[in-house]
Amino acid sequence: MSVEYDRYLTEHFRRIAAPSTLRWNAIAAIDHHGQYFPADKDAAILEIGPGFGNLIERLHSRCGYRKVSAVDVSPEVVAACNRVLPGSTALAGDTAAFLHERPQEYDLVLMFHVLEHVPRDAVMPLLEALRASLKTNGKLIVEVPNIAHPVMGAYNRYHDFTHTIGFTDQSLGFVLRNAGFREVTVYGCRMPRRNPLRLIQRTAQDIVELLAALRLRLFLPRQPVNLATALGACATK
Repeated sequence: MSVEYDRYLTEHFRRIAAPSTLRWNAIAAIDHHGQYFPADKDAAILEIGPGFGNLIERLHSRCGYRKVSAVDVSPEVVAACNRVLPGSTALAGDTAAFLHERPQEYDLVLMFHVLEHVPRDAVMPLLEALRASLKTNGKLIVEVPNIAHPVMGAYNRYHDFTHTIGFTDQSLGFVLRNAGFREVTVYGCRMPRRNPLRLIQRTAQDIVELLAALRLRLFLPRQPVNLATALGACATK
């Protein structure tokens, strides 16, 4: 494990995300990806890189999933998550090795804003290990910053020193398909319109992205490009 993650929560994540933001992020994650979650509340769900544990706590206490767990490379993250949901989160210096030790164990694996931290030459081995850890027809859901976004792309790529790679809709789909997944769907993750302030903010964002998309058509007239701030993908084993 890199020492960059020893105090990742306190030295980086807490500086950019207040507790209210973390709660909102968990709500937004379910809004973005919930259509792909299993109906069975006994489904085995693993989150890789759970941060402060807001999502696993919400999945357990609000959504009713009884078998929610997580894994992280940072002892600080593991301690924080186990305070929120005791016994939920394991420490693993090598996530791919952790997954290989658990073949066909999970119905759903979540990996939100993690893949961009993985060194380029480790991306495919990690995705292949993820696939091996899933049951037949199990799903992997990924979310990453979209470096093609006209305003936030460069910021999201470089604001975090531990980011090692960036993704567009095409490159995200490419790595998932080449790791052996099928039924790969890549989609934009946009701010949910859950209150008047968010509605105004989302409307302004939609206008900026529409104007950027029209300009991009001049260069790529036949190639659709997703310009959402973040990209989600669901892939099936």
